[in-house]
Formats: sequence, structure tokens, C-alpha cells
Amino acid sequence: MKIQLGSLARKSAAMLATGVVAGVLALHPVSAQTTLAEFQFNEGTGKTTASPTNTLVGYLGGVPNPNAIPVSTNDSPSGLTGDLAVALSSSAFLVVDDATSPLLAPGTTPLTIEGWIKHSSAAPLANQGILAYGGSYKLGLASGQLVFTLFGVVDVFSGYFPAADEWHHVAAVWEPGVGVTFYLDGAAAFIEETRAARPISNNLLNLGAERLGNALEGSIDRLRVHGAALTIEQLDTVAAEPKAILPTTLVAYAFNESVGPWQNSAPAVRPTIVGATFLGERISPAWSPDSPTGSPTDSSLHFTTGGMRVVVPDPNTAIRFEEGHFTIQAWVKFGAQPDFRSVFFFNNGPGGAVSFSIANRRLFVTTLGIVDQPTAALIPDDGGWHHVAVIHEAGVGFRFYVDGILGDTIAYTRSLLIDVRTATEFVIGSEPSGGLPYVGKLDRLIITSGLLDPKNLDFRPIPGIDPDAPSLSIRTVIEVSWPSLPAGYLLQTTATPELAASWTFVTGTPTAAEGTFRFYAPVGDAAAFYRLIKPAN
Repeated sequence: MKIQLGSLARKSAAMLATGVVAGVLALHPVSAQTTLAEFQFNEGTGKTTASPTNTLVGYLGGVPNPNAIPVSTNDSPSGLTGDLAVALSSSAFLVVDDATSPLLAPGTTPLTIEGWIKHSSAAPLANQGILAYGGSYKLGLASGQLVFTLFGVVDVFSGYFPAADEWHHVAAVWEPGVGVTFYLDGAAAFIEETRAARPISNNLLNLGAERLGNALEGSIDRLRVHGAALTIEQLDTVAAEPKAILPTTLVAYAFNESVGPWQNSAPAVRPTIVGATFLGERISPAWSPDSPTGSPTDSSLHFTTGGMRVVVPDPNTAIRFEEGHFTIQAWVKFGAQPDFRSVFFFNNGPGGAVSFSIANRRLFVTTLGIVDQPTAALIPDDGGWHHVAVIHEAGVGFRFYVDGILGDTIAYTRSLLIDVRTATEFVIGSEPSGGLPYVGKLDRLIITSGLLDPKNLDFRPIPGIDPDAPSLSIRTVIEVSWPSLPAGYLLQTTATPELAASWTFVTGTPTAAEGTFRFYAPVGDAAAFYRLIKPAN
């Protein structure tokens, strides 16, 4: 038996005509296409990713806010040279990680929280945290009144209102099952409260805030927590004479460093973290060496939990879909998807309001403010990388592609909002609020104004490289094998390769395993030739 493997071929449009389904919408590509953004995600490290096209920069976790960084100030309770404090704002506060050998979890032992505060009269008199721990307890202000809170249980009001724009020493001594003794500049008031604190939900100590928000607008200094009920004589109430830390002192922050991180003066190492930095880390996707190419120099972004995102400032509207035509494509390797949609591109700017997402493993596009469009374009649930794309021809419809193969065609004559929405940034990995998050790995996100010819989509794992001829082995049967990616290639056979019309598709479904398709046929006496072919779309 003679067997020959042919090289890759592409079926012509004329040959495709025999397989056209009646009623399929015909879309007609236009020649003008402009790449607007191309994120390869090959940085592998750091907190930014760049598109060389239009010099766009994406920030993992969000764009840094310089106003969200606490700063040292010479305005301190004592006013002495070298005595510093920390100035905060509504978005600037500090966090301390107490997860290793936790010190501050509530129990039956009394706790004393004390510190110096100077809150601003210009701030709205809402809830403002001074010190809080674990979603369990806090000392703070509520409409200007000093308050001790057992979260989810009770607010214990002191009756004390520290005057704004002045330094004050404040403290709360909490005796579980008994009550709270408040101190304001040495004056004391006891409030009975026998209810217990609820268990902690985390090991985060907030300084100048509560539960990663509601920051104190003003300044803080000499914040301390003691594992005992201190007396008035033991409290740090004299501005010009800071008290030494006690054997029962768990944490003490003097804030005398000129820049952060500020350190704990008590024995336990507990450096501060800027709150905005901590929040950004929680919603920053991670770099992954996994990629469609498998190259050691290639990387991708891994969105491991809900809310992770990349924010790309676009003040000059680089993302502008002229005449409403657009092509959006990316490589995805999704993890456990939630039941709702998973958005991996969201633009609500004047250049065209649109999002591209996955819903139940099917492609989904939204023309924001107009329509949510589900599709039948299904992504295989095989844990592998797959290329996805949508091509929109304004006034005509959408085409959806998975691994370069047309998965659905949907008529759509309604518009795309252009020069209506006003966002000056777009988001990769979720909606701007973190809603509808994508979970999985993402690579090679390309945004184009215009309609790409489907054959020019970036669906090949190694760009521009098609698979070689299938490999062959002959044992008791013939085995013809080829990679499952790029997808969409079908096996043909003939006994007379010189006759173009003699090639026929091999019937039956090939065996699929470990990224490879295999076809088996009995060994016979006649010559046989095989080739791979990809139907045009």
C-alpha cells in the first residue's frame, strides 16, 4: 500500500459554495482596518502592561491614585522637632497584615485602643475609622462622636465630640461582657455593654480607616493597642511626653518615619501597607508563564478571583470604531466560570461603547446601552487555550469565531453608541466596578477598527504558523495524526492526488486526546494520500 501525506491546503470560496446553508447572513468585509490596541501580555512582571499601538498602558488592579497615599507631616500633637504624624484623606489610609501569629483577635481579655487624632472640619461627618480590626471591632467617629463598634452587633456611643481641626487624645477600654470606658483628653465615661464581639473575618488592622474604607480625613499619631485595661495614668495622654510602650502593648505606631512603611514599636514586626496598594493587590491579575505558544519568553495574565482587572487610561480616545465597524479578538483559557457572564473587554468611552464576554462557554457581546447579544459560538471545555473573536459590520450584523472557525452569525442593524458615553479608560477582565469578572487566563487581546478578513485573525497559537502535514504511522492499522490547535482543519484522502476533484473528506470523527487528533484506517493494497484542509469562512 502506498501512502503519502500532503501539505496544508485552504479550500477556495468556490468549493465552499456547495456547503452554504440557506438563509445564512452574508457580511461583506471592508478594506480599511486599523489596529487600535494590541496587548501581548509578555511583560511577565510588574504592575503595568503596554500596547505599543497607540502607546496605551494598562495598570494591573487599577490606576495609581497619588491622593490615596498617606504622607508624613510635621503637624503633630507635640509640635516638637522630629515628632511627625501621618496625614490621611478619604482614600488614603494604612493597613497592617496580622495574619502571622495574630495579636489582635478579640477574646475574653480586655483591650485598650488609644491614639491621637486631628479630624478635618471640611470632611463630611459620616462614619470615619480611627483603628479597626478583622471586621470585628473598631474605634472611630460617627457624625463627629467618638464611638466603639462591635461590627454587626452594636455601636457604643460615648457622648464625646472631639472638636475638629485640633489634636485630641482618644481611647476606648473594652472589657468583654462588661462595657466600654471612653477617654477624651483625659475625661472618662463608662457605657455598659455586655454583648460579645463576632469572630474576625480577616486579620487586617486598619489604621485611620475601618474595613478598608471610611478613612479618617485628617491626621493620626501614636496609635496603640494594648492587651489589657489601661488606667488613665497609663494612657499616652500628654502630647509632649509620649509614654513608653508597656509589656501588654501589642502594637504601637509612633509614625516618626519621614516616609512609609511605618513600623510597629512593639516587638512584633508589623509594617504598614498603603491601603490603596493593598486594595490594588487584591484585584491585580497575576502573571503566568502559560501561553498559547508555549514559548518560555511568552506570558499571559491569570485572573484567579472575581474582580481582578486591568484599567487602561484612554483620555485621547485611541479606541474609536470608525463607522461602527470593529473586530475584537483574544486568546482565553478560562477556569471555573460563574453562572453569569464573564467580561474580558469593556469600553464605555466615546469611541464606541461595547463589551466582549463569555456566558456559559459561549461568546457574548454587548453594545452598551442597546443590546446584550448571546450566541451559539461554543468554546470547548477542554481546559486548553482557545482563540475567540467577534467581527461587527455596522448596520449588518456580527460574526463570532472560535479558533478561527465561524461559530455563529447574527443579524444586527441597530447602532453602536459613539460620542455618547464619556469614560476615559477601558477595562480588561471585568466591568469597571469589578462586576461580571472573567476567571481564567488571557492573552493577545487585539482591538481593531474595521473588519478583518477571518483568515487574518490571530487564531494560530504561534502567529502566522499553520500546522505541518499530518504525521503517519503504520502498524496493524494506518494512524494519521495532527494537532487539535489551530482548530478547524479537516482530513481529506484520495488515490489520485493529481486530480483536484478527487479529494474527499474522511468520514467519521477522529479520536481526540492530549491536544492531538488521530484517524485510524485499515491497511489495504491501494495507494492512499492524505492532507489537511481548512474550509474558508
